[in-house]
Amino acid sequence: MRQKAAFTGFLVAVAWLLAGCTAAGNRVPAVLDAAALAELESWGLRGRVALNREGRGAQANVLWRQEGPLARLELSGPWGVGAERVRIEDGDVNLFSEGDWVSMCAPGMQIDELEMLCDSAPLQSLPYWLRGLPDPGSPFTEYSSGQGAVREFRQDGWRIEVNALARSGDLAVPRRLNISGPGASMRVAITNWELPPAR
Repeated sequence: MRQKAAFTGFLVAVAWLLAGCTAAGNRVPAVLDAAALAELESWGLRGRVALNREGRGAQANVLWRQEGPLARLELSGPWGVGAERVRIEDGDVNLFSEGDWVSMCAPGMQIDELEMLCDSAPLQSLPYWLRGLPDPGSPFTEYSSGQGAVREFRQDGWRIEVNALARSGDLAVPRRLNISGPGASMRVAITNWELPPAR
């Protein structure tokens, strides 16, 4: 009887340990893998973005693919029928329209909901900010995490808050961000990261 009880206790202990290991493996990360994310040259994400500029707001689904300095975006949802295709490179924002790429920031071409993308500061820095990183080409001020934020810093007059993390492969990555600046704000909820295989 004692042997049976001991064996039963052993099984319970093993089950408890296995459950603990599984819970630890699924645990939401607490610290961003900033160094590894900074090394990425090609990456992508899917999610939802909400823009607000001077009281005017809009939301859309976003697919963002970054290849070095080139960013390709597909925006779909309430901003228009189907998907808007946007390309950002070397400070230019181009919109695919009627079979060709046209400058979206040229006079008379700006789309109200996307006007924030024509601001030079977030335009150059968004590929870093979306990864929860400050743009290395500009000074920034780091703030201690508070009020639920995992990371908060300010750069070029903009406030970047990483409010939640998720795990993509072996990396802890942003899941929710708030980016706010002069007269504009952006909330990003990321549902999926597309990262290169670990080396």
